[in-house]
Amino acid sequence: MICVKEKTNKVVKMIARCCYIVAIISGIFLFKYAWMTSPFLAIIKVLLAVGLIAFCEIYFSNEKKMKGSLKFLLILLIIIVGIIGFVLAGGRPFV
Repeated sequence: MICVKEKTNKVVKMIARCCYIVAIISGIFLFKYAWMTSPFLAIIKVLLAVGLIAFCEIYFSNEKKMKGSLKFLLILLIIIVGIIGFVLAGGRPFV
């Protein structure tokens, strides 16, 4: 019998993976615009975003072993990638 916490974790992981797809698609559209304004920052954003997705998956697979500081690092990385995305989009969420 699967406990409620395991079901909740599975739902959260699936929602996160759906958000990855949305982020990748919106990132492709942003990349075309961002490349014209700042190619270096666009490449940094792509590398950070791919690293963030990988880090999220590693966190999900070893969630019980991860410490609080790594959870803080994950949240900090999400904020940094988001800020770079807004800077590249000219401060507008959609271009």
